[in-house]
Amino acid sequence: MELDSLKEIWKDQEKGMDRYPDSNSEILSMLGKKSQSPVAKIRRNLLWELISIVVIYVAFIAYYAFSRRGQYWEIAVMLGLVGIGFVFYYYHKNKLLKSMQRVDVEVKSNLQIQLATLEKYVRFYFLAGTLLTPLLYYLTGLIILYKSKSHQLSGDVLTDRVQPMLNTVQDHQYFTEFLIGGAVVTFLIYFANKWYIKKLYGQHISHLRELLRQMDEV
Repeated sequence: MELDSLKEIWKDQEKGMDRYPDSNSEILSMLGKKSQSPVAKIRRNLLWELISIVVIYVAFIAYYAFSRRGQYWEIAVMLGLVGIGFVFYYYHKNKLLKSMQRVDVEVKSNLQIQLATLEKYVRFYFLAGTLLTPLLYYLTGLIILYKSKSHQLSGDVLTDRVQPMLNTVQDHQYFTEFLIGGAVVTFLIYFANKWYIKKLYGQHISHLRELLRQMDEV
C-alpha cells in the first residue's frame, strides 16, 4: 500500500496535476512514519546501537582503566578511540538519514543520491567492524602478555590466579592457540556482522531501493 500510494503521488506530480498540492510533504509523511518508514527504522536501530555501544565500551574502558591499578590502561585508551570513532560515524550517518527526509529538495533525486551514500556508509561499517575485531583481539593479547611479563620480571608478587596464566605464556602452545583464536574470531565476526547489518539496515535499504525502482516504472 505504501509503495502504491507513492507511485500515485509521483505519477500525478509528473502529469502536473494538483490532486496532491503538497505531495512532497505526503511522501515525507510516509517516509517519516515511526512504525513503517525504512528511514525511521534505520534511525531507530542506529540510536539503539549507539546506546548499546556506549554502555558496553564505557564498562570495558572503566574495567581496564581502573582494575589492577590501571595496569592495562593502553587497552582502555584503545577502546576509547574506537568508541569515539563510532560516535563520529553515528553523527554523520544520522545526519545523512535526516537529510533523506527533507522536503525542500526534489524527493526522488534526493533519495537516490542519499541512498547511494547510505549504502557506502553501511559497507564501510561492515568492513571496519570485521577488521577491527581481530585487530583489537591481537593488540589486547599482546598488551596483556607484555605487561604480565614485565611485572613478572620486575619481581612483583603475583596472585595465585595470575600465576598459572603467566606459566602458560611461556609455552609455545599459547601462541599457537592465540593465533588460531584470532582467526576463529575473525571468521565468526564476519558472518555475524553480515547477519547483523542485514537485520538492522540491509532490509530497510532494500525497501527504499524497491520504492525507487517502482517510481521509475511510472
